[in-house]
Amino acid sequence: MLKKIVTSALLVSSLTLAACSNDTSQTTSSSTEQTQWEKIQEAGVLKVATPGTLFPTSYYNDKEELVGYEIDMLNEIGKRLNIEIEYQEIGVAEAFTSVDSGKVDIAVNNFDTTPERLEKYNFSIPYKYSVGGYIVREDGSSGLEKADLSDWTGKKAGGGAGTQYMKIAEKLGAEPVIYDNVTNDVYLRDVSTGRTDFIPNDYFTQVMAVKWVKANFPDIKVKMGEAKYNPTEQGIVMSKADDSLKEKLDEAIKSMQEDGTLKAISEKYYAGQDLTVPLEGADQLPVIDTSDVSN
Repeated sequence: MLKKIVTSALLVSSLTLAACSNDTSQTTSSSTEQTQWEKIQEAGVLKVATPGTLFPTSYYNDKEELVGYEIDMLNEIGKRLNIEIEYQEIGVAEAFTSVDSGKVDIAVNNFDTTPERLEKYNFSIPYKYSVGGYIVREDGSSGLEKADLSDWTGKKAGGGAGTQYMKIAEKLGAEPVIYDNVTNDVYLRDVSTGRTDFIPNDYFTQVMAVKWVKANFPDIKVKMGEAKYNPTEQGIVMSKADDSLKEKLDEAIKSMQEDGTLKAISEKYYAGQDLTVPLEGADQLPVIDTSDVSN
């Protein structure tokens, strides 16, 4: 964990002496309110909420190092903005509230940019494009095969509270089974054993998760479902207090797109796939509207 640096606002005071009075001291003060970016720049640290449990975007490798697509991206952003990155392991359920409270400056966790979220938060320009997918039991007993997702009704869907994918599952009549910030093998084992029927989530992230679990936990019998849905774009979440931080992050992400750095990171963690551009044909996939789902 990087060293935390505490800063305080600059207070400017002036004293004026008025004649012919025993109580003549008057103190006035003024302070220039700093922007989000100025506060971060002064502290020298960008505080980031990240799960540390989501392969391949934010996880620990065999050397117990925090790595992943989002981690490499943010480390590169730190270099380009000349700022240190401080990671705090925070799951989906608390990520947005940690931004609200000021505990962190930004949050990343494959968060989709949605109209509902944009009402409350600033998002960076997209750093990743994807579509929705889902993981099922390898033997087909999950019973999910329809391209229109109509067979999700009554099935048990595993996921984190408040995720866009759990909202989709709820909208389609699935029964939510909520998890805290657990590792992929916990989710996947529960599908394999029948505690849940499927896991709705980002398609490309799940493809890598299935490859990982087959290599490391051969007793967990899962596979990708066939259907795809809801084209998505992911961005960095931050406060809407002002646009100064968004402008800096957008500038860094854009420069990484233009010089190929972001594509190289995508190919590193997604088996050669470039997820920095939209998937071809994604606009033909079914879209489930979750604007009326409150959770």
